[in-house]
Amino acid sequence: MGVGTPVDGDSIYNGATDNASAVAWMLEIARGFKASPAPERSVLFLSVTSEESGLLGSGYYAEHPFFPMAKTVAVINTDVLLFMGKFKDVMLTGSGQSELDEWVRREAEKQGRYIALDPNPDNGMFFRSDQFPLVKLGVPAIYAKGYVDAEKYGKEETMKQVDRYWKETYHSPFDEYNPKTDDLSGVIQDAKLLYHVGTNLANSTEWPKWNEGSEFKAIRENSLK
Repeated sequence: MGVGTPVDGDSIYNGATDNASAVAWMLEIARGFKASPAPERSVLFLSVTSEESGLLGSGYYAEHPFFPMAKTVAVINTDVLLFMGKFKDVMLTGSGQSELDEWVRREAEKQGRYIALDPNPDNGMFFRSDQFPLVKLGVPAIYAKGYVDAEKYGKEETMKQVDRYWKETYHSPFDEYNPKTDDLSGVIQDAKLLYHVGTNLANSTEWPKWNEGSEFKAIRENSLK
């Protein structure tokens, strides 16, 4: 990734990783729901625009929701899925905020994976990605993906690859899919993981809660009164 010249030798920013990967991930999860028995709860699939211009799309939805925020049980979000094959980890951005961590952990363990913390919490990604406008209104959110421990690389080399992606590939013509070197098995792995998390939530009567100490706990409790 990010070495040499773009696959097609052009200057087009195709955005294969950011963010065609997560759009494809979302569509395949939607396809899985469509092919399964209808869940007990309604499920909304939403692809919003202008995240990097200030969360404009997700902010608009939060202000004009299809389902009221007080009736929205949870949000599942992801972004920038790397083409590095399967991962041993599931990295939770914003880990520790809500009970949704455990919903992810249970499914991760079924895949033989472990929960990893965000290696760069100083980036504040939980507070500036598309789940946040809904989070601010009290809706618990998951932002999860394999990220720090690719099976074929190990932790140290994985983080070198990730660092190289951000420096050389992100927002550049190099962000293309290369069938000779890119491995989509991790994207499939994450899609299956979060399909099951979503299915479990959609067929449950539980309302995952914010953890004690979360600044969003009181907002949620007030909205449900």
